[in-house]
Amino acid sequence: MKLKKVVPMNYGLLQTTLAVLVVLILLVTACAPISTPTSTAEPTSLPAPTSTPTSPPAPTATATPVPPTPTPVPDPHPGWTSYTDANYVFDMVFDRDGNLWTASAGGGVVRWDPADGTYTRYTVNDGLADNSVYSIAVAPDGALWFGTGKGISRFDGETWTTYTADDGLADNFVASIAVAPDGALWFGTREGVSRFDGETLRAEPQGEAWTTYTTDDGLAGNDVLSIAVAPDGALWFGASDGGVSRFDGEAWTTYTTDDGLAGRGVSSIVVALDGALWFGIWEGISRFDGETWTTYTIEGSTTEVASIAVAPDGALWFAWLRRGGVSRFDGETWTTYTAADGLASDIVTSIAVAPDGALWFGTQGGVSRFDGETLRAEPQGEAWTTYATTDGPAANDVGAIAVAPDGALWFGAWRGASRFDGETWTTYPTAHGRHQYPVSCIAVAPDGALWFGTKGGGVFRFDGEAWTSYTTDDGLGRSGDVRSIVVAPDGALWFGTGWGVSRFDGETWTTYTEDDGLVNNPTWSIAVAPDGALWFGTFGSDVSRFDGETWTTHTIGVDLPAHSYVGSIAVAPDGALWFGTGKGVSRFDGETWTTYTADDGLADNSVLSIAVASDGALWFGTGGGVSRFDGEAWTTFITDDGLVSNSVLSIAVASDGALWFGTGGGVSRYLPPD
Repeated sequence: MKLKKVVPMNYGLLQTTLAVLVVLILLVTACAPISTPTSTAEPTSLPAPTSTPTSPPAPTATATPVPPTPTPVPDPHPGWTSYTDANYVFDMVFDRDGNLWTASAGGGVVRWDPADGTYTRYTVNDGLADNSVYSIAVAPDGALWFGTGKGISRFDGETWTTYTADDGLADNFVASIAVAPDGALWFGTREGVSRFDGETLRAEPQGEAWTTYTTDDGLAGNDVLSIAVAPDGALWFGASDGGVSRFDGEAWTTYTTDDGLAGRGVSSIVVALDGALWFGIWEGISRFDGETWTTYTIEGSTTEVASIAVAPDGALWFAWLRRGGVSRFDGETWTTYTAADGLASDIVTSIAVAPDGALWFGTQGGVSRFDGETLRAEPQGEAWTTYATTDGPAANDVGAIAVAPDGALWFGAWRGASRFDGETWTTYPTAHGRHQYPVSCIAVAPDGALWFGTKGGGVFRFDGEAWTSYTTDDGLGRSGDVRSIVVAPDGALWFGTGWGVSRFDGETWTTYTEDDGLVNNPTWSIAVAPDGALWFGTFGSDVSRFDGETWTTHTIGVDLPAHSYVGSIAVAPDGALWFGTGKGVSRFDGETWTTYTADDGLADNSVLSIAVASDGALWFGTGGGVSRFDGEAWTTFITDDGLVSNSVLSIAVASDGALWFGTGGGVSRYLPPD
């Protein structure tokens, strides 16, 4: 497997389609230890992107090179505190002072001081439009501009200002930003590209500050992923579908596969030192010198180039999104570096060149700096340094929360499990060999040990010192996809899996499926009723009750809302059971079923989690916020109130009465007023 150069083509000829090599993209990948690992092998020419084994499930506290600087955060929402992960980096830029700014998926933006490794974080609480930031640029006046899913935010070092579609922006989702030679800013959105003349919207008339161009004007596609400025001052725009367009201020010219471009989706553009343009495309890499197109691909699979950068020595660096690491091309030889060489992660999304010439790589596990020397330097590992924030969970999609006997909070996410003792966050990988498994549920056993159910990797037990894993080979049901765990009155643990429910008494595993009386094998939720019976919520079909001898079924469409799933179950102080479904929440008192929906006051009909607070009120996590029900009145909280994300996947009540919400955008803590 090697990078292949396609014979140069003249403008206008059809590009020959080539296969490319990289492993299929995984939404769940390992969080590489934040240290400087020693290279496993010296880079060779023309290497294929490689995947690297992850750490075994041993406790590994994420750490930066030096302790981070605490970030003072204003409190616009009394009672609410949020924690997010800022280590999945989408974009990076260096400001005039040499600070590195990173944009993250759900964690806001981070300003790093490369000299000492300290950082300051900015989120929506500070004035940022949204915590998911996709692009960054530095304007001629030194101000930072951030493209988010909710508009553009400008930060001059003191004040935040946000612009949206209401101000003239083509669309609120901004994937790319560039600064033109005349100082104007260009923003790539899903609905075209917008030019802002640099004046504030207070100018009269306001609308003249903004100009938007779409396919109607000549743009290749309205979903603009990348923008670059050529040496002649022309702007180039890469679309997700349709090719790339050049705009000289008057005329538009579009290039597609018919002209020699490797594919239709252009994710990145850069201008090399010789003036040639390079385009990162799903299917490969294309170079255009103004007359001739040359394409490079990787044999075997899709490349998905996420970013391209030009080093001071003229070499080009390519970030591979699909677990390929980064590759350097000097015009003749390709050299690839992966996590085995010191890179934080094999999923690399962005590249930036520092004022000192060092290369910085944004990954899904933090930022890695490469000093420009090859890994043949002695010792090899010293060429790489990784920086990562340490003040949040392992990832922002927190699908499980549990309170340990010592009062610490445990959070399950797609990059492992995180423990928070009120001051320090520590992350533990849940992996088998090289593969990291997302944590979907957590339970505390009578002996104080914690059990973690994963998606595809079985279950892990942690007693505070040692980790033990159990899979289908040990007796767990036919599926290693564990969605729920509960402790029965006899101390046995029950696990809801993709293929039935499994009981483990510490020695023996017993599995129950549809053949035994379970209504449907995929089991998403479990609860223990006051009478000791177990209730199982399944996906796509009904609810089962098991008293140790007999199975009873309650039917969707009769007892529960039709066309739904049962993703959560909780027992109220009065003994009634509450079932969270895709069509609302249902209460069962042993005789009567009552269903509540958004029409009654529920935030959203998709109920993902349920918990009972210390005052007896029920809290329901939904796809549209979290709702509290005291038996009479409904109260809903959303992001405007302080919740970090409206998609609430999990809820837990801490010993101090505070409620913790695991969401699709991080963790929120809410301490109700007295």
